[in-house]
Amino acid sequence: MAIAIGVDLGGSNLRIAAIRVADGALVAHHREPVGEPRDPDTIVRRLVAVIERMRAEAKLEAEAVVPVGIGLAAMLRDTAGTVANSPHLRWRDVPFGRLLAAALGGRARLGVYNDVNAIAYGEQVHGAARGVADVLLVFVGTGIGAGVIAGGRLVEGASSCAGELGHAKVVWGADAAPCACGGRGCVEAYIGGSYVQARARRELAAGARSIATRDTAIDAITPGDVDRAAAAGDAWALGLWAELAPLLGVTLANAIAVLNPARLVLGGGMLGRTQVLRAQVIAALHALAPAASLEPLTVADAILGDDAGLVGAALLADAGVSIIC
Repeated sequence: MAIAIGVDLGGSNLRIAAIRVADGALVAHHREPVGEPRDPDTIVRRLVAVIERMRAEAKLEAEAVVPVGIGLAAMLRDTAGTVANSPHLRWRDVPFGRLLAAALGGRARLGVYNDVNAIAYGEQVHGAARGVADVLLVFVGTGIGAGVIAGGRLVEGASSCAGELGHAKVVWGADAAPCACGGRGCVEAYIGGSYVQARARRELAAGARSIATRDTAIDAITPGDVDRAAAAGDAWALGLWAELAPLLGVTLANAIAVLNPARLVLGGGMLGRTQVLRAQVIAALHALAPAASLEPLTVADAILGDDAGLVGAALLADAGVSIIC
């Protein structure tokens, strides 16, 4: 039974699992908060410890060289796992792959991947895009990430930055919204979940009237509350969605025009809890994408849930994609 180890390292949680390659099943699993401190050396030490734990729980031989894939919430600079920028981990210019490879001491076939790229690969092999060779996966959660499968292969790009759709510019100029990446005008800065939440609370605190506050305090309002208000016909909520939905819709339409995927897979907590917004985004996408690009396209929801990144990272390492050591 072929086993690979997958790691999902985000801004809040560290998850790791031993994965059965044949069907993506989790043989063993562990989860813990990232917490503090989160400097690279501390995270590497913790990763080595939990990888050893997974090896033991999966009953792998002590000296076996095991595929280990790390899905990382970061913009990478190269296929060696160098982190250019991870706002959630507060890392910039960190040679993470090299540090982890040295700490693992040669008992792993290590690959480091953008977390949404790993999710896309997991959904393509064992999820909502199984058997589809050309896939665009877009996750809208706290931020926005995307992964691209073309001809059955993950597209990482020249420096592992392919799929950074959240940082496509939809507004420009001095008044464009600032983004955690350091730029301005990124679609993530308008419709990423954390930005929507902050904007909604700010506008409601400034006096905007909405039924969203009927049962929820302003400082506890979430995008889900806004969506429920929109579903009930609330003018403020509908106005906000009418402004934001086309920004993501045109971003998706442009990506589809360039990539011509057969399947668009949508996921992430933001879209999962905002069905009115999701419907408006898809309507905008269909209005804006070229008709010829839409003909082969089907839209599906991601189905692997929280396990997608673990499964995808493990399978990428097992397949020998961008192995560091």
